[in-house]
Amino acid sequence: VINRPEVAIIAVNKVEDKIVPIDGEIEIRKRMNLSLSCDHRVVDGWDAASFMQTLKGYIENPIRLLSS
Repeated sequence: VINRPEVAIIAVNKVEDKIVPIDGEIEIRKRMNLSLSCDHRVVDGWDAASFMQTLKGYIENPIRLLSS
């Protein structure tokens, strides 16, 4: 639920070990869910998706924060 005057809210879940297929093999990898809810009257869905992709990139490669 987005409360006024906010126009978006992001949820960050904990990091957990998950079973994932990698090159035909089963491996255990660290995974974390991120969720973003936006008021589409204010935030365009394309911009929200772009923000999430950028955030994902920084979480996966934090060294990029120093070079940006």
